[in-house]
Amino acid sequence: MKTDKKIFRCFIKTLSPLYIGCDEIYEPMGFVIDETAKQMIVFDPISFFGQMKKEDKERFSKICLKGTPSSILEIYKFLKGRKAEGRRIDVCGGFIEHYQKTLSISVKDEKKIQQELNRFIIERTSFNPYDNRPYIPGSSVKGAIRTAYLNAMQQLKKIEKGSVRDAKDLEKSLLDWDKRGYDKIENDPFRLVKVSDFMPVGELKTKIVYAVNQKKKPSEFSARGIAQILEVIEPGAIFQGEIVIEQPEKEAGILKPVSLDNLLKSIALFYTKERKREDLELNHLGISNFSVASDSLLIRIGRHSGAESITIDGHRHIKITGKRGEVPKYLDHATTLWLISEMPNPRDISNLKPMGWVELDKLTSESEDKFKNQEQAWKDKRETEIKTRDTAVKTEDVKESRKQEPVPQKPLSALEKLLKELEVVKAGDMGRIGTFVQKIETLETDADKGALAKAVKEKMGQKQFKSYKRKEYLQGLIEKAK
Repeated sequence: MKTDKKIFRCFIKTLSPLYIGCDEIYEPMGFVIDETAKQMIVFDPISFFGQMKKEDKERFSKICLKGTPSSILEIYKFLKGRKAEGRRIDVCGGFIEHYQKTLSISVKDEKKIQQELNRFIIERTSFNPYDNRPYIPGSSVKGAIRTAYLNAMQQLKKIEKGSVRDAKDLEKSLLDWDKRGYDKIENDPFRLVKVSDFMPVGELKTKIVYAVNQKKKPSEFSARGIAQILEVIEPGAIFQGEIVIEQPEKEAGILKPVSLDNLLKSIALFYTKERKREDLELNHLGISNFSVASDSLLIRIGRHSGAESITIDGHRHIKITGKRGEVPKYLDHATTLWLISEMPNPRDISNLKPMGWVELDKLTSESEDKFKNQEQAWKDKRETEIKTRDTAVKTEDVKESRKQEPVPQKPLSALEKLLKELEVVKAGDMGRIGTFVQKIETLETDADKGALAKAVKEKMGQKQFKSYKRKEYLQGLIEKAK
């Protein structure tokens, strides 16, 4: 039987810096820093190192084979100042200083190297591997609208704090999902709320910045937490998607279905209230927030959205960590804010920015046409850039061929490139190995996917593979390729 459903075609516009994690980092051997332009240039390692002189290749290979913390620093030093073609990402001024400071460390000081490299991890935002543009997973949006809806239900039902056992039971009570015989996962009304991934429209800007922890009340003591280096999506980016709400059939056992109207109203009420609360806290610190029309439909998504924005008002139980050695306490509010900064330790906090705020709008025929034009313009520009780069590479190849006897070489396949990149990764380095898992789906055939999955499994080692959360996915690809 066909299910009735409401489809809300919509788009998201970022209002403040946004970071959504994907368990990937920017690898040391995959980028160079243009200190003058204040940009990070992300390149294809195989193409980049393939154009090196023989002696440079040998030197670089020796560094990679060491597999020590100091060798990572040596890679940074080896790449410093080298020219590269690739995707350019703006970096903040504090990052340039941090980069220079890190490279000034002696390769003999292993302890300091390990300490500083742990603070120099650049976390990548969620992205589409086919064009490297960021996107917003539907799960992030669905989590945000579910929180808003639960808060709206709490306003109606006013369930007393402590009257339910835990957060899951509270959700069931708020959604009328706790009745005898109707308390299974299939009775969750949000099972019928389907949220697509929100895909990028046109050219989007990202930037490498710092997320810093700031106390809501000024104090002589700074908040705990080391500054994090994040790639954030800049304000003004557009993403397109849809929210589908299916209506349950009578035998589905869902007592109180979610309606689109109620869902949108709950979003407006909850996040408008959260925005006002945060504005007061920021104003107290001398920080101004973004401006937006009063009728805008706000949502908050991504990392560091604030504890209040992901919990239910009246039932908050937020862990507050004090000084080292002190027993943590639990309050109904957070005492710190994570904010975006140009520096890892900002002295002037007036320029700090909150994270994760976006605007949700209905997609009209007018906006749809506008976005199609923006997307086509980006595709045309990208195609031109690729042709220009390929022409430049061919010209350079011709020049090089005149200097030396040409050696015929068969072009590497996509699989061969990835396997070569994986070779230089240290066994058990799960952070770097995880990036190859993300790239498996870029391969075309089951055989290639299985081959890369097998190589990744071997690189992890048996112990790491057993505890890896996506081991079944990898094993499935390996079996399918047999």
